[in-house]
Amino acid sequence: MEGSQREAVLHSCHQRGANRLLDLCFSNGGIYIKLGQHVAMLDHLVPAEYVQTMRKHMLNRCPISSWEEVAGIVREDLGAPPEKLFASFSPAPLASASLAQVHEATGFDGRRLAVKVQHRGLRESSSADLATLAGLITIVKWLAPEFDYGWLIEEARKNVPKELDFQQEARNAERCRSNLAAGTSSVREQVVVPAIVHPLSSARVLTMEFMDGVMVTDLEGLARLRVPPAAVAERVSRTFNEMIFRHGDVHCDPHAANMLVRAAPGAPGGWQLVLLDHGLYRQLDDALRLEYAGLWQALIFADEAAIRRHASAMGAGASVPLFAGMLTQRPWDQVRRAHGAPERLRVEGSEAERELIRGFAVQYASEIAHLLRCMPRPLLLLLKTNDCLRAVDRALGTPVNTFVSTARECSAALSQERLRRRPGLASRLLGLRDRAMVESRLALVRVIVWVKGLRGMSEGSAAGDQPAVELPALT
Repeated sequence: MEGSQREAVLHSCHQRGANRLLDLCFSNGGIYIKLGQHVAMLDHLVPAEYVQTMRKHMLNRCPISSWEEVAGIVREDLGAPPEKLFASFSPAPLASASLAQVHEATGFDGRRLAVKVQHRGLRESSSADLATLAGLITIVKWLAPEFDYGWLIEEARKNVPKELDFQQEARNAERCRSNLAAGTSSVREQVVVPAIVHPLSSARVLTMEFMDGVMVTDLEGLARLRVPPAAVAERVSRTFNEMIFRHGDVHCDPHAANMLVRAAPGAPGGWQLVLLDHGLYRQLDDALRLEYAGLWQALIFADEAAIRRHASAMGAGASVPLFAGMLTQRPWDQVRRAHGAPERLRVEGSEAERELIRGFAVQYASEIAHLLRCMPRPLLLLLKTNDCLRAVDRALGTPVNTFVSTARECSAALSQERLRRRPGLASRLLGLRDRAMVESRLALVRVIVWVKGLRGMSEGSAAGDQPAVELPALT
């Protein structure tokens, strides 16, 4: 069979599998849709047909609850039907996700509101769904003992009840809103979280201020707002790096449907990033937060000794190269410093490169399963967060921004901790030195990206494809 014929057969096979997975998720709803949404973020691990199918249908086009179900839940939780609680309440949802759907409403004070109403029966069915998944994972472990994903069920049993409690989501949203509005935040007034209307909220109904906007990866919508995709990618990366390394309080479901871009009120030409859906958070203790910052700083600056030290402290053991590859989506020989020689930091630029990474995932599947079982539990959700952010970054076409923001926030977090432990002029000067080193190296990276990007476009036009861009490591 010729290469083109084989590719066509393989594409058809993957598409059939993706369609069946979509049907399975929609038929079962709830937790299964959450799993399907995560598949949509894994274009470095699973075939493109699965990713594209899940993205098209899973992010904000999930099955819809009927008006009778929505009105019934509002009445049961808030004590009155929607028409008694709101001046207006649209029966048709604006969007529907795995756990709930959102309706536009108007308060009696004239405010536009967004009302998130949980799909009926999720609390009752989630235990059965988790039991089914636990049974499947037990069967997999029995057939192949090296693939023990029991930790996945443990995490789901811990996180699903939290996501189904909208009062918990309200608390998460308010903490996030407070953190990002603080005077020390680098994204103050640039990133907003809708305010919660507590009298009209409950465990299954969440009412918040309405915010117009376009999905963060809607390139046509961004063009209408005259917002450059590169600027959006930079702000998304800066926001989540601040959450991770500065606050240790992390929104762990940042897929494209949970982020909007809107024109900034009262600021002609300005724009804001809107963060939605605060159901899934992870709070990091200071020890893990700083260890993780040290690891990422070592990864970005290709410091092999520091990579091994920090990764081992987080349970990687003998699997440090694999752990580093999972975090960066690069082979170990592209991550580490080779005997002091300049290493190369690779920035994704082609489907062929992602196919290479998928191949590594298959080759080391059992080792990955073991590592996931051994690492600290908060890291599991951080890996999910990384997957979501990479997917957004790639959709916006500017994958270098993640490394830029990460370098700055890691350095700032570590400098702040050093100043806390050893207050004084010496620590402040060391902090200024670290910041200067980071900024000078990032400036060099920007120049190299620009030069090699121009060269790549020129060569790509001649060859009909755009090659990956390779950058010298920041050493």
